[in-house]
Amino acid sequence: MKRARNCFSCACGLLCAFAISLYGAVNDASAQESSAPIRFEVATVKPSTYDPTKPSILDASKHGIHYYPARFTSGGMPLKFLFAIAYDTNMTQIAAPGWMEKQPFDIEARFPKRATKDDVPKMLQALLKERFNLAFHVEKKEGKVYALIVGKHGAKLKPALPDSPQEDASAPLKPGEQWVGEGEAKHKKIINKDGSNTIDMGKRGTWTQKFDWQNKTAYWERSKITMEEFAAFLPSILIKAGEGQWKIVDQTGIKGEYHVALNYKLRNIPNKAENGDAFDPLGDGSLNRSLSALGLRLEIQRALIERYVIDHAEKPSADAD
Repeated sequence: MKRARNCFSCACGLLCAFAISLYGAVNDASAQESSAPIRFEVATVKPSTYDPTKPSILDASKHGIHYYPARFTSGGMPLKFLFAIAYDTNMTQIAAPGWMEKQPFDIEARFPKRATKDDVPKMLQALLKERFNLAFHVEKKEGKVYALIVGKHGAKLKPALPDSPQEDASAPLKPGEQWVGEGEAKHKKIINKDGSNTIDMGKRGTWTQKFDWQNKTAYWERSKITMEEFAAFLPSILIKAGEGQWKIVDQTGIKGEYHVALNYKLRNIPNKAENGDAFDPLGDGSLNRSLSALGLRLEIQRALIERYVIDHAEKPSADAD
């Protein structure tokens, strides 16, 4: 998962990070084509009614990327982000027309027999080519990346918290609780008294988030996460003007699972002034303080990066199955 600035991008990135982590991201995609690519059995593609200017109504159960046992859904996601999912790349590595990042689409797709969520990238590749008449080529170009590294005083990571007891899906829900997802991706969501939401993902730990839209700040916590997964999550909260997300690679060398928490600024909330904040991740004081508390930091590096150049894409008309 190496992935999604305009007023749309911040909400998009936050939703996608939530959905991908919750339902399981797939990172086995390849730009290589097979002779007979696997396809979704049934798929609908429609322009989305999602309004990115109203971040207070974000509902991760309806928006973002979701993987289920026999189907795939994408709510309110732009074509550029869908391309990033399909080809396991980052938004900053995609050169595309502006509408591909601004116009959101809704997708509902059902798997063919014996297909699993691991096949979603390949099936999504086929769908994008068929429904959007997508064509592209790949170039290699030197670019800037960020590396997640250990700070000079060493890591200060806390061991992962114990797994939650297995939930009984038949037990009555308590006030503030609800089930989200289905099948193996069914998890309990808890609305906490402080306004935060916690998703209990069983053996994958818990995920807690709280947004303060007025002050443009957020709190994020995972009870159980690897440094590779942590580095993959960070781009979703680091939005750079006109470029989508940064690419971040894990160079901590730290193995195992840990309990981590972050406080950070929300970027580019609609109808809010930027008040002079730097877009450079290294300039975000709140995030740097959170990383420093973990004994980690970000460092700019140069690397040879694949660049996906969109040669052709069309907006699909109202879709039929």
